[in-house]
Order: sequence, then C-alpha cells, then structure tokens
Amino acid sequence: MHPARPSFIAALLAGMVPMLVFPASAQNATPPKPGAPEIDLKLFEKGEKDADRSKGCTIALWQANRDPEQDKYALLFVQQLRGKDHAREPARIKVGNATAPLTRIAVGGKTNGYGLHEVELYRFADGDGYVALDLKLGPLEGEAVEIESGKMMVSYLGKETFRASVKGGAGCMGAPLPNANAPSASAQKAPVPPVGKKVELPEFFEPYKVEPKQFTASFRKEVQQKFKCNPEVMKGAITGYSLSEESAIWEIPCDRFAYQASSIFALVYVMAPERQHSYLKTPVPAGIQRVNDPGVLMNPKWDIKSRTVTSVSLARGAGDCGVMEKYRVTPEGEFALVEYREKAKCDGVAIPAEQYPLVFPKR
Repeated sequence: MHPARPSFIAALLAGMVPMLVFPASAQNATPPKPGAPEIDLKLFEKGEKDADRSKGCTIALWQANRDPEQDKYALLFVQQLRGKDHAREPARIKVGNATAPLTRIAVGGKTNGYGLHEVELYRFADGDGYVALDLKLGPLEGEAVEIESGKMMVSYLGKETFRASVKGGAGCMGAPLPNANAPSASAQKAPVPPVGKKVELPEFFEPYKVEPKQFTASFRKEVQQKFKCNPEVMKGAITGYSLSEESAIWEIPCDRFAYQASSIFALVYVMAPERQHSYLKTPVPAGIQRVNDPGVLMNPKWDIKSRTVTSVSLARGAGDCGVMEKYRVTPEGEFALVEYREKAKCDGVAIPAEQYPLVFPKR
C-alpha cells in the first residue's frame, strides 16, 4: 500500500458518483498539512478472529496483489452479514494493532447482491475518519458476487489519505448468521391460497415421512422418465421438508450403485402434489461440466438447522477423487450453490470431501 496525495475524502471522490452525498463534516474538513503522518493501515493476519470468513456471509476486500488463501497477510476489509436479509454488522479494518469498526453511511452506483454497491462510504466510530470504496462488481453467480477490482481509500483528520488497489467478494460459507431481530423460522411461512384438502405439516423445514399414496403412479412415472431413475429404488421412502403450510421439498430416491446412491428433489404443493410440482435445479460454477445429470444429487446429507444439503459424488469406489457440492434452500424453495469442491486426480489417496480443492466460491 502506498499513501495517496494529501486530500480528504470529499476531494478524493469529487465528481466520481454525482448521486453520492457526503456528510457536511467530510465536505468542509481541512485537508492535512504537507508532511502529515500516514495512517497506520495494516493487513489482517490469516486466521485472525476479526477477519474470520469461515461461517455465515461476509463481504471482504484484500490487497489486489495478494491471495487470501495463500498469503499470511492479505485482507484489508471484512464485514459480517446476518439473517436472510443480510443485515450489516460494522465493517472492520486494522489500524495499528487495533481493529477499527466502520458504519456505512452512503452508497452510489449499481448494485449486484448483498446490498453491495459500486461506491460506498463508511465512517469511523469516532466520526473523524472515512473509508471510501470504488468497486467493479462481477456478475452474481449462485450466491456469490466477485469484486473484480477496485480502490479502497482511507482518510482521517490530520493524516495523509491511503489509496489501495483491492479485489474481493461477497458470499456465504454455510448458512447466514441468525439475526436477533428477525422472526423465528416458523413465523416466516409464506401463505398460499388453500386448494383441496389441507395437509398437516411439521414446523418450518422439519423433515417428515411422505405418505406413499401422495406419490402417485403418474407422478412416479414422470420422475422415472425425466431422470432415468430405477423404478425399484423409487419405491423407497420419500422424505419431505416443510417450507410452509402448503409447500414442501420432497427428496425422492432415484438410483443405487455399488458405493453411492442418488436422489432428486421436487418442490410440491402438498394438497395437490401430482398436479402442482417442479424440480429443483442444481447450479454449478460457470465453465464447470456437471458430473451428474442436472437435478441429481449423490449421497445427499442434510443440515436441517442451516437448510443446506451436501452431495458427494465419488468418481470410483476407492473414494480418492470426486466432487462435493453444497446447496442451501432459499426462501423461494430453490437450491442456491454455497460451495463446490473437486478432486479430479484419482491418485490413490482418499481424503475427506471437505478437503477437496475449492472451486467455488473463488477467493
């Protein structure tokens, strides 16, 4: 990082985004004198508690010429998001040996998921400093936004302004952290106009056994033809996961192999599942050719609390290569990709799928 020419944040960003309105304190502040001390801005150490991105959803920026996966020091800016609406906690940067909290006070330009904008302005807790972000946002892929490039500018009264080139991203590792002010999951049920006989369901996203008579012969035949499922395997038990009083996801067994089994997933209107249903899609990262047919998951394992399902598809019985996919169920009852790992080389060394090389999200 190198210090920019002395200026304050209003002068630094003047004219960059006309719709962005800066506080009066920023607009009228006196620029620092020549030779003013630099801001002691530092990088977070890898694994440092204040820079932890291993749980929930975060927005993170790192120095553009560094790799947060490889370098011990790379991260400049981290912000935790909470709840399904991604409510923002104070962002964090490191000044000297202390973590400085920041509050976002203004935005400008386009947005592309997580409330992330091309231009954002944050203020230090004491009100005497500001952090401005000028970002180039990539497309929304699954549930991640890549920050392809950008500038992070830090200004503080009486000190020279820092300007750093950054890259970064916004995304989730597992379920979003709960929002203490949000209603409980069972209170977030989306009502659907009732049609037909009402079916009693358990609490939100609790698994339950689907009655065999609900999976009618015509419904079964449709699934068999669409996904080439084994009709004998399809006679197995179907597990439902409730989404509301009228809708649920059904996990339907599809086929069984020597060392793994497959399932497909249908979003159904439980009072008329044969007539009203759709099949969940399984998105993968751009440029990836899925090893299984779309909509098919191998050996699915659920984390009910976070509403995520993990699929491990082994390339051979030795278990030394394969693909791991993790999806989260959205409020709309769809699969959103959370994580994708692949070990392409079958080298005779079997490792847990959670340790396969990470393909998505990119870091």
